[in-house]
Parts: sequence; structure tokens; C-alpha cells
Amino acid sequence: MKAYLTYALNQKGDLVHINSVPNGNDCGCICPHCKSELCAKNGGTGEKMVHHFAHLSGADCVGAIESALHKMAKDVMKDALCIQLPDRLDGRKGELLKLDRVEVEFYDKDTHLRPDCIGYYGDKIIWIEFKRTHAVDTKKRGKIISAKIDCVELDINVCPLDPDAVRKFITEESDNRIWIRDTKTKPRHAGSGSRYSSDYDDYCDYYGYRHIQRVFALDENGALVNLLSDEFDMNTHSYYCVACGKELTIDVDAAGTYSFAHIDEGVHCEDDLYLHEAAKEILHWRFNSKDEFEILVPQKQYCAEKFNCNLFLKELCSTSKIVPYNLKDYGYNECAKNFLLPDFKYKCDLVIKKKDSLKDAIIITIDAGNCHVDVDTEDYRVIEFRVRNDFSLLKLIDSPIGERATFNKQFYRENSKSIPRTEMDREVLKFSLFSSGKYYIDEISCTKFNEHKFSTVLEYVFVDGINIKDEAKRYSLLKCYEQKRKACYCEICWFLVKTSGFYGMSETICKRYKTKGTPHYPLVTMPLDCPYFSIDKDLVSFAQLNYGNVKLIENRFE
Repeated sequence: MKAYLTYALNQKGDLVHINSVPNGNDCGCICPHCKSELCAKNGGTGEKMVHHFAHLSGADCVGAIESALHKMAKDVMKDALCIQLPDRLDGRKGELLKLDRVEVEFYDKDTHLRPDCIGYYGDKIIWIEFKRTHAVDTKKRGKIISAKIDCVELDINVCPLDPDAVRKFITEESDNRIWIRDTKTKPRHAGSGSRYSSDYDDYCDYYGYRHIQRVFALDENGALVNLLSDEFDMNTHSYYCVACGKELTIDVDAAGTYSFAHIDEGVHCEDDLYLHEAAKEILHWRFNSKDEFEILVPQKQYCAEKFNCNLFLKELCSTSKIVPYNLKDYGYNECAKNFLLPDFKYKCDLVIKKKDSLKDAIIITIDAGNCHVDVDTEDYRVIEFRVRNDFSLLKLIDSPIGERATFNKQFYRENSKSIPRTEMDREVLKFSLFSSGKYYIDEISCTKFNEHKFSTVLEYVFVDGINIKDEAKRYSLLKCYEQKRKACYCEICWFLVKTSGFYGMSETICKRYKTKGTPHYPLVTMPLDCPYFSIDKDLVSFAQLNYGNVKLIENRFE
């Protein structure tokens, strides 16, 4: 059915119904959209023709009905003094908000915007926008959010051109309306959710998925801006993408998360490029704006007992300690972006150096997925940072530099400081033979190296060469056998075998238990001086071939 224009503006600018004005060209009304003169067609009974307004020029004004509806909504809002709010962004139901007064088409000097309606209640305000053909555009939305003004947008296109229907829609229904900004719901920003963590970085890498919400940009002066900062003001400055340089505004998604968005909605530069450029800008800003630029360098430190301990091995009695260095304390006073070093084919992301010197320069390179250039050089120290989301970027603002970073070998030096043995706490294998002939082997802490049971007659402590408990046990028993020690030698006996028992379980038995009456499970009873013992020559050969360089400490207590 054709929609007819049944409301128009009179000479005072008020909406009037077709049946309230004289019929014909002298109705004194104009079109709400194009402001052209109208003709009132209300002379008949309405049975054959719907009463309506028509343009005197005969033109078909497409936006007339929408403009009339828009004007009607503002008039109803001013009269009703209440609005049914949409559901809150945190899931709570929206309530009916009663207003003290409503202003229409008020020009806001701070934002340079003219909202459809401003509702006042107590000491608070709320902006009300009515959607006709277009929703609130991104630039306007950004200014509203930046100014911290509560604002709702109602889609009145679902309403007929009827004041009662419009009133019911505004005051009783909760659908077809959204929040542009809602102060009662705590705003959520990129990087503040629990999913943004170092573990989330690994998740992104594994599944190849990332959802980037951009919170960094550059202002008109090229200064870095953080959307989460209280100093941010969309209505004073213009903002531009760190990656492509295009102008930005603020946007909010359905979950109430704020982020930068390109004003031109057809533009969307790559996430990897954004992360790469934002990380570069953050580190450059941090170096030049703060008194400290601390990096956490992994360095090898050795046990403090290295000169007094028989267990000391350079490879095993050390640990990689994270040592903090404030580069500014070491004379580094310049941080250059996109710096071309001598004999390099490409520019480095960042180069930190001492004034007028490249001798001890440090290269910083950003790994942002596909946007990454490997720096392979032995002439300079290189730090490679990995960024995968805005959480990674936010940590670069004030966290020590080093987490989720790799350092080239130029950084790895032996540190003169040492760590106490209790902190090193290296584990070694110790075989103990007791006076009863039984034995025991286990991993012990090097701090308990000198602890013994009173019945111990012999110890072998393995410093190097064997690190598997079963192999260390057999090696120890072979040495005890050579020394003619009293012990159970079943584990190096040729008659000891492993078989499949009930339910597929493995069993270790003596092959001669049926014919000679030896123990069925000798490792449980541990018999001494078995007359049927026969050494397993394969074990002897294996030990001679593989354990010629075993380093151990032998302690005798006889």
C-alpha cells in the first residue's frame, strides 16, 4: 500500500495533520523535507481517496514522510518526558527513564554537534538520536563517546506516521534501539578482558586466529595516543591510523568495547601492520618520555660453591637469571625509528644507541606475524619482540622490556654474580649400599649430598655421564660385583627376565624359579649369595662401551 504524507509543517513550524487544515493550495503548509509548498487533499469523504498532502510542483519527494516522522518523534519526546531505554550492555534490562525536560536540536559547543533531543533528569543528561535513513555516523559516534555523554539511538523507521504509535514506540517498547554510550555499564576496552594474556598469544599462534581492537593512534602532531588514557579527547584533536595514516574515530561494538575505527568504513589496514607500527611507536615514545628504559636480559650465573664442590659442572650448575638493565644508566640516550645501519639493506624498526656512536648499538625488531623482518647479524645486539594482540601492546607501555622477547647471542654473557647452592639445588643420582646387602638409588638434591643412613657402607654419586636411574643402578652393581661386595646381584644376572603376566602386565622374574627353586620375584625379596647367579655379559659389554667416561664420587664408610 502506498504511504501518504499525512503530516506537514504549518507556518509556525509545527506538525499539523491533513484534516486540521483547509483543503487546497491555501492550506499554508510546507514539506518537512524539501520545504516546498504543499496542497491539502482532504475535500472528500476519504472513502475513495486517502486524505494527504501533495507537492504543488507535482514532484515526488522521497524523504517527506521520513522527515515528518523524524519531526514527530522529537515533538513526542518533548511532550512525553520519558523514554524506554535499551537493554544495558552488560545484559541488564533497560528501564523507563523519566525526564525533567527535553530540548530539541540544541547545538553543543563542546562537540560541535546538534543532537535530535537532549533529556535532562536531575544533574544528568542523555542524548536521544532518531534514526531515519542513516544511523549515527562513525565520526559523530566517536565524538559522543569521547565526550562521555550518554546517548541512545532509536530506529523510528519501524513506526507509522502516527503520533500515538510513535509515543508507544518511544515510551513502552525496548526493541529497535541501541546505546551509543552507556555510563551505567562499565566500559570495556581492548586488552582488559581475561582472554587477553600471554596464553592467549599462544592460542592465537596455534589456531591462527586473532581479534584485534585498536586502541593506539597518532594525533595531528604525530604524537602517540592511547584510547584508554584519561587525556584522550576526540573533540579537541584529530586521530590517524599508525599503520596507514587514514583518519580515525571511536567505535563501540555490541559488547560495549571501544576501539579506533577508520572514518572511511571501506578502509581497513592489516592487523599485523597495525600491531607492528603501534609497537614501534610505543617503544619510541617510552624511551623518549620516561627516565628509565629497563630491559630484562637473561644471563648465565653459576653456583656460589663452584670452587668448593665436587659435584660442580659448568653446564649443569648454572641457571639463566633475568638481570634488569636500565639502558639510560649505561649511556644510551637516543632511540631512532626506521634507522638504516651501515651495510644494512633495510631499515631497522628501532635502534637504541649512544650519542654519535654505533659501537654498542642495540637493534629492536618487532615480530607481528606476517609483518616481520629477521635481523641476522653478529655485529650488534638484537632484541626481537613478539606482539599478537592489544594486550601485548599495552604491556609495552610500562612493563620491563623482555617478556615474550628473544635476545641474540651477543647478549648472553657470563655474569660475575653467583647464586647460592640452595637456589641452584641441582639434582644428582646417588646409589647407596647398606650393610644388610640391600641397596637404594634415587635422585637427591645437591644440598643433601652429605646426608647418609648409619648402615651405609658404600655410596656412588653420579656427577656426569649417566642420568637414568636404572642405568645408574646397573652400573653401580657391576662396580660392586668387581669389588666383591655383599649385595643382591639379581639385576645384573643373566637369569633375570621380563615377561608378560596377567592382563598384559609386565613382570620381572627369575628364569630358574621352577627348576632350582630360586625366588619367583627376586627384586622383591633381594636374595644374597645366590648359588645360581651368572653375570649378564651383555650388560658388561654395554657398560664398557658406553660408560667409559662416567664421572662419579665414591664414598666408603667401612
